[in-house]
Amino acid sequence: MKTLFLIRHAKSSWGNSDLKDEERPLNERGKRDAPSMARRMAENWPNPDKIICSHARRAQETASIMSEFWWKEQLIEINKELYHGTASSILELVSGTTNQFNSLVLVFHNPTITYLSNVLAQLSIPNVPTCGIVILKAKVDTWDQLQPGTCELLDFEYPKKEYPPS
Repeated sequence: MKTLFLIRHAKSSWGNSDLKDEERPLNERGKRDAPSMARRMAENWPNPDKIICSHARRAQETASIMSEFWWKEQLIEINKELYHGTASSILELVSGTTNQFNSLVLVFHNPTITYLSNVLAQLSIPNVPTCGIVILKAKVDTWDQLQPGTCELLDFEYPKKEYPPS
């Protein structure tokens, strides 16, 4: 089984208008949400086999924080395609993944993450919020067989999702 974790970067700061979009850091809420979401994922999911992250600072900071709590010591590969890429180009990136990896994390941006999630699993998620994570199970055996409609939603986690008290 192939599992795909589509992670939108945590909330970023708009405080410095001199920064290029790719250079925007996480804001305080983002710095709170990322470890919380990583802990939630670590409680429910094993370490992923491969992590690919956008080159944008906010995405890299999100991935770095998550690595402290979920995928410790795992190499984070940076790929610029995850910044401006379309759902089609991101699907092509995933399709090129080596089949030795059974789980793949992508840390990137909206609207592409919402669109790709909806296309792969025939969903109607209106918006993946910041630090939201869509977890998909591929109904195919190899990454290169992945195409629209070949996934099933396993979970959709986000910081403001309510949980029953334990």
